[in-house]
Amino acid sequence: MEALRSPGFFRLFLAYLVSQAGSKVHRVALLVLVYLLTENALWVSLTLGAQLVGTVVFSPLLSAWADTQDRKALLVWSDLLRAPLVALIPLLGAKSLPVLLLLVFLIELLRDLHDPIQNAAIPDLVEEKHVDSANGLVLFAERLSEVAFVGLAGALVAAVGPAYAFYLDAATYLASGLILLGLLPLRPNARAQKAAYWQRVKEGIGHLVGHPAIRRTVGALFAAAAFGSVETALGVVLALKWLQVGSTGFGLMEASLALGAILGTLLVPRLTQRLPRERLFLYGLLVFGFLEASVGAFPVFAWVLLALFLSGVANLAFIIPARSILQLNTPQEMRGRIFAAFSAVMNAAVLIGTMLGGSLEKALGAPTLFLLAGLMVSLVAALTLLTGGIPEARRSPEERST
Repeated sequence: MEALRSPGFFRLFLAYLVSQAGSKVHRVALLVLVYLLTENALWVSLTLGAQLVGTVVFSPLLSAWADTQDRKALLVWSDLLRAPLVALIPLLGAKSLPVLLLLVFLIELLRDLHDPIQNAAIPDLVEEKHVDSANGLVLFAERLSEVAFVGLAGALVAAVGPAYAFYLDAATYLASGLILLGLLPLRPNARAQKAAYWQRVKEGIGHLVGHPAIRRTVGALFAAAAFGSVETALGVVLALKWLQVGSTGFGLMEASLALGAILGTLLVPRLTQRLPRERLFLYGLLVFGFLEASVGAFPVFAWVLLALFLSGVANLAFIIPARSILQLNTPQEMRGRIFAAFSAVMNAAVLIGTMLGGSLEKALGAPTLFLLAGLMVSLVAALTLLTGGIPEARRSPEERST
């Protein structure tokens, strides 16, 4: 928790915690609204697709511009602008589905602008030895919101309708932006401002592909996510069809995973003080894969709950170090581009895994797919370990002082 002693990071964390609470309510309300308006799952898919296009296609392009701007100003305005856009969903989007998709797309673009900048700013707000703790706290805010507010969102939408949920989300973005106003300016690096736009895009891609630690980290995560994300599509199938525990059981499975992740946010920063984060990253992937495989090998509800809880811990054991590896191996002026590209790559991998799991479930069954996917995740981690692992970060004195 040492990172919270930094006034700048404390503001960043508090603002993110507030906005995440609203975002979880917003997500449930949006899907419910779309389905109530259309009674057509295709429109739900189109809504999710509008979000995905923003992340995969436009986020890396936006970040090349954002790296030349005052990051504080972008953090503030990306929150403040989302507030009215979210409030317009029940006022205009509920009356026109094309307008709704446009609003969803614009909100997602602002999120794609905000989140990479937030991740890029962390090493500028805390000491290097506290970077893992800071990343853990940001992920803690996400997981806590999943546990505390997703269920609340469902109850709120059922009680008063989706409109008030969107107004609540708009209020949280407004509050988040006002909290971030207290940050000191996060000025861009002079070198980034001098480079031409497409040169900055090229530099970001070149760094992602050319830096050994980043290339191996992102490569391992992409392969692992493409296999490991079958849980996203098949968790509910496993609960309803194979375990026969109903929606209540599925809710318990999701809660177990989220609770494990919350424990992971507290435990992993302590582990990075004992193990190199590069090694912990791969150990976390290895264990996560075996746990996912065990869900398919032993599809018994009690074990599934325990395995998912431990998977939540293992998930953070590779996600937190991965963020730190990217931050500490990237020059300050390039971090926004790297995190935007990283987000695009991961979302593409999750899409592949989700589609793969959904298309193969009838032929192979959910337990078999969990088993195969988990073994593949562990295989990716083992091969990376056997071929040299992840090179440790080496930062210059100038970079350490930023």
